[in-house]
Amino acid sequence: MFSPKLNSFAAKISFLAFLFSACASAQALLWNDPRATDGYRLISRLNSNTSRLIDREGTTVHEWKSDYLLASVAVLQEDGTLLRNCLMPDNTNFIKSAGGSGHIEVLDWEGRPVWTFELNTDFEIPHHDVQRMPNGNYLILSWNRVPPAEAASRLGVDPNAMGGRGVLFERILEVRPNYPSGGEIVWEWNVADHIVQDRNPDWPNYGELYSHPQLVNVHFNALATSPDWFHANAIDYNAQLDQIVISVRNYSEVWVIDHSTTSAEAAGHSGGRSGKGGDLLYRWGNPYAWAGGYDYDTKLGSQHNAQWIRPGLPGAGDILVFVNNEYNRPTESAVVEFTPPIDENGAYPMNTEDGTWGPKGYSWFYSSPIEGEFFSDFISGAQRLPNGNTFICSGAQGNIFEVNPEGEVLWKFAERGENEAPVVWLFRSGFYAPDYSGLIGTPLYQAPPPPTEPAPEPESAAKAVKR
Repeated sequence: MFSPKLNSFAAKISFLAFLFSACASAQALLWNDPRATDGYRLISRLNSNTSRLIDREGTTVHEWKSDYLLASVAVLQEDGTLLRNCLMPDNTNFIKSAGGSGHIEVLDWEGRPVWTFELNTDFEIPHHDVQRMPNGNYLILSWNRVPPAEAASRLGVDPNAMGGRGVLFERILEVRPNYPSGGEIVWEWNVADHIVQDRNPDWPNYGELYSHPQLVNVHFNALATSPDWFHANAIDYNAQLDQIVISVRNYSEVWVIDHSTTSAEAAGHSGGRSGKGGDLLYRWGNPYAWAGGYDYDTKLGSQHNAQWIRPGLPGAGDILVFVNNEYNRPTESAVVEFTPPIDENGAYPMNTEDGTWGPKGYSWFYSSPIEGEFFSDFISGAQRLPNGNTFICSGAQGNIFEVNPEGEVLWKFAERGENEAPVVWLFRSGFYAPDYSGLIGTPLYQAPPPPTEPAPEPESAAKAVKR
């Protein structure tokens, strides 16, 4: 376990002084080690119409203002536009203030809309996360509400397990933008096409859970009090593999699916590069969810922001996750990195000895041994930086900070509300280097230094090598 370290008595006193000052101001820079990474951090409060970039001193250097309140994620894209997932008017068929959005917007540097997309019906609404793909399309998490009678008759959902609003099934939409507004759904996936139930052999989708790890036990988190049985909260696309990973909070799992399918193949069990259609290629975090293990085998807990670490970064190809509730310490959070067991064909072989997916543990783990210091029961995220450090957003605490691989806190900033409000919620934050492509053409951009020529080898050394 890695924990924050302060290397001198003076540093500890300064740190405590910063903490005290944070209570009396709207926001405060709590720690700024000289080893912290230069760059900008994007801060977007939930239910706010403002997003802003701050520098490492905590100073606001740019701000966007929208006509819509933020529902979840905001991202500075590689072309310099700002992507925001925003709230629509209340829809009683969905859950208020739990990631439901309905209005997606892309703003230019000055805050002018470049593209908007709206979807808000009694049976469908985007929620939580959206990501731009290399082809310019957008992957969108969406809730598809299936009423109780249909869920029971068509899908095999236990009618006694549902409330009056049915079930919100997770749907992934790939939308091709029609500028300046609207778009075409060019690909889709729905978890309702990949479920299994073991309650009644006379109902649809009956099967043994353990024998179908590629399918989702629809009753694992069945709640009559809420239609949100799955609660996916993050999506990420891997262009090299043409695969998608989503974080599913209520299952404490991440799921990987094949994007190389057609929409028809994604609704079935064959086709695509994997040959498995839209079935799960890989799942990890909680084998208890598919009867492949016990509750104490859980490696994730109500997690957010599952993502592949990008090529060229330390840990590339691993998956980085913000774990909101550690299994052994449910009121503490962690950031974990794990290495999926992928082969040269993009498949995920299961362990032959126990029939589950690896790995057995983490490749990297960060948490705090101090109770309550690092805990966000919901929202939040993490990002790997080029130098191997990790940028973390503890969203329920309103804190963003940077740690090195050894777990030392090098930089920390507290976002606080006006009038000394103690809590400001941040769904996620992002770090952007001064040479980030999205800053080109702005006053904030700093071109990377030219590569240096290697020093000529001393003649004596060269001769020594030859001998």
